[in-house]
Amino acid sequence: MLSAILHGKKTGTGFAGVRLKIGETQGAEDVLTASVFERIAYLPDEIFIQFIKNLICQDDNIKELAEIEFWTTWTLNHESRVEPDVVLKMNNGQTIIVEAKRYDFLQQQYRAQLANQIIAAYENDIINPIMLTVGGLNDYTAKTRQILQDGINVILEKTDLQLEYQLYSVSWQQIYLALEKAIQIHNGQYLQRMLSDIRQAYDWHGIRYQPYRWLEELTPQSIAHTQLPTIFKHKNSWTALQPVGLIHQHFPSFLGR
Repeated sequence: MLSAILHGKKTGTGFAGVRLKIGETQGAEDVLTASVFERIAYLPDEIFIQFIKNLICQDDNIKELAEIEFWTTWTLNHESRVEPDVVLKMNNGQTIIVEAKRYDFLQQQYRAQLANQIIAAYENDIINPIMLTVGGLNDYTAKTRQILQDGINVILEKTDLQLEYQLYSVSWQQIYLALEKAIQIHNGQYLQRMLSDIRQAYDWHGIRYQPYRWLEELTPQSIAHTQLPTIFKHKNSWTALQPVGLIHQHFPSFLGR
């Protein structure tokens, strides 16, 4: 569907008749989430495992992907419902809950929403989940993540439940870089096409997939004279003008004799 939308073929996609301007379009974060994680679901097992390890931790508990669910509905306290964006279930029973937001450097993650998803996970027999937030923070430092986790813990403590979980917070850019690093050792063209699709989705949403490079970070380059263009190697040899002898017979007649 991504290619259809990018090329203006919107009939049947839910965008027909809509002039799309990503960033102002309702549901843009859902399109971005699907465009990225649908492709991640097709990774070979060893690359998926390395991708997750690159992204969050080098834990040996990370195993092959067994199942992926998008916007699944969980009951909460037998009354309300929550809807995590993506749920990744691995072969060993470990589950990663993904809550994705539209922008990388804008506060959009909410502790109450994340706490409710953790509670609902336990109510649906998911123990000690990994809570992965993607985007939606002002920055992705350990300090910012700890502030978010402290807020979640305050809410969980009020439930009188002993709920264990792990929290990781990454940017969309970090998602791409972790994936790019995981497939570097493989030469499969289909993996490169997958990265190309994700880059297109990022471009469409105005998200950088590579960090900025500042002038002081650039590697100095030494230029030898042998590397200069040919025009700088040799002295120009101009053709000397020769004197021309003119007499009055050579001038046009209207100038007179």
